[in-house]
Amino acid sequence: MDQISTRMLVLLGVGALTMYVAYHHPGLGVAIGVGVIVMALLHELLAK
Repeated sequence: MDQISTRMLVLLGVGALTMYVAYHHPGLGVAIGVGVIVMALLHELLAK
């Protein structure tokens, strides 16, 4: 498996876990979702 497909599997797994937690515990799910969005934004800003 190459790096891109491994990265995609990790992202899909984290997304699925976040959706599961948000469904069962909405407050915690929102906090995790905001954290993921902030991390993604920082990653994009620091990569340039």
